[in-house]
Formats: sequence, C-alpha cells, structure tokens
Amino acid sequence: MARPTILESHPTEFFRELVREAMAVQRVEPTEETEFYLVTLLEQHLRSRGGLLDKPLALTYLEAEAGAPAASFPRYKLVGDTALFVSGLFVDCLDRTVVQPGYYVDLGRLAYRRIAELGVERVREMFASLALQFVDLVRVLGEISARELFASDRDTLRIYRRWLLTRGAADASELIRRGIIPGEPSRFTH
Repeated sequence: MARPTILESHPTEFFRELVREAMAVQRVEPTEETEFYLVTLLEQHLRSRGGLLDKPLALTYLEAEAGAPAASFPRYKLVGDTALFVSGLFVDCLDRTVVQPGYYVDLGRLAYRRIAELGVERVREMFASLALQFVDLVRVLGEISARELFASDRDTLRIYRRWLLTRGAADASELIRRGIIPGEPSRFTH
C-alpha cells in the first residue's frame, strides 16, 4: 500500500512516519523527544516562506553569544535547527557553495551545546542529547531527503556525499549494494 502524500494526511503523521522509517534504516535509536523534535522541525520548515539562509548563521550565532541568556536561546535554536535542516536535507546543494556541509554540522552541534548550558534541566538534557546525536540526525534527515523528498537519479551521489560527512553504516551498506565501495576521494590528480 502506498504512503499517503502530505496533502492526503496531516503533516505531523506524515513526517512522523518518515522520521520513524529513516531512523530504522539509519539505525538511529529513537527517543520520543528526538522523534518529536525532528517531526516538529520538518513541520516548521514546511510552513516557512523562504529566507532560510538570508543571514549567515555565524552572525546569528555571534549575536546569541553577545546577548543575554533569554535572548540567546532562540538565536542558538535558530542556528542549530537551520544547520540541522540544511545539512540533513540539502547536503548535495552545499557542495556547490563556499560553505561546506561540515561547517553546518559543527555550527549546529555547537549551538545545541550552548542551549544545553542555558535554561531548566529538562531543556538542557534534550539539547545536550541533540548535540551528541547531531550527525545521526543529519543522516536521518538525509535518508528522508534521498528516499522521499528529493529522490532522483542522483541518489547514489547524494548517499556518497552524506556518507563522506557522517560515515553512517547504513549509507555504506547502501553504497555497497549499489556496487560502490565507499572511500575517501583521492587527493591526487592523474
């Protein structure tokens, strides 16, 4: 039976199913909080109207560093969420830009760590967990991107690029299944 499209179902249920399947494929142990956070992140970006990277994330991060803790929290969250969303769903697009995927991973992880230093204990625990799992969450969103949102003939290249960034075992297995042995690109020209 085919999966209902986002137009035929409620976005929460649609994204929850995608996140659960992607976590299973990428062998990421789901927690209720992490699953909920990713579903909410996808829903929020479904409703957003562009401007995702109009302002460099590093500037927003620096504003958070300079601000009071109450004003810093939403800025750090914006940086972490945007970095996770972009590096997870659009990793292949980032290879054509000056700012590479690893930058987004490092900045997003750092932003979530900074949030973990603020606020009440429950918030600290959740964002500390998100920071620790950041690369795994990039793989989960990348799985959703490759299989559901932006599937195309370039999937193999997308999986390889994601593997270069995250070194995920499921990505390596998928590449091998497609006849490609994952490895570092040669730094030498012939």
